[in-house]
Amino acid sequence: MAKNESLSPQQKRFLAALMECKTTAEAIRRANVAERSAYRWMREGESFKAALAEAEVQIMDAAMRRLLAMQATAIDALEALLTDPQARQSDKIRAVELALSHILRLRAATTLEERLNELERRIEEVRNEQHGRPVEAD
Repeated sequence: MAKNESLSPQQKRFLAALMECKTTAEAIRRANVAERSAYRWMREGESFKAALAEAEVQIMDAAMRRLLAMQATAIDALEALLTDPQARQSDKIRAVELALSHILRLRAATTLEERLNELERRIEEVRNEQHGRPVEAD
């Protein structure tokens, strides 16, 4: 975490605890920091908030990598359930509902990302055409 270099040792302990604990109160106890200080850091401490945001991004990235690594196994399990003659029909229906729901959400997210990327590209084109003048929002 590059952004946590400016943090005090107490802030670093608290940040690490926040990443491991289920609640802020638990993190405060584990890090052995004053409650008022902890909440002040989260509310007003720009370097602490930046370090916290960076740590959260790193955790989300790690979770995404783990989920992506599990996808083949999950699909295999789904296929095995759907083709198992011994599986209950209700389990098969629920599996199909979940799969289709997630496929539709993934498709919507992908489409939205493509549209956003296209809008960003067009905005950049307009800015370049205007020689660096920012585009005014409607």
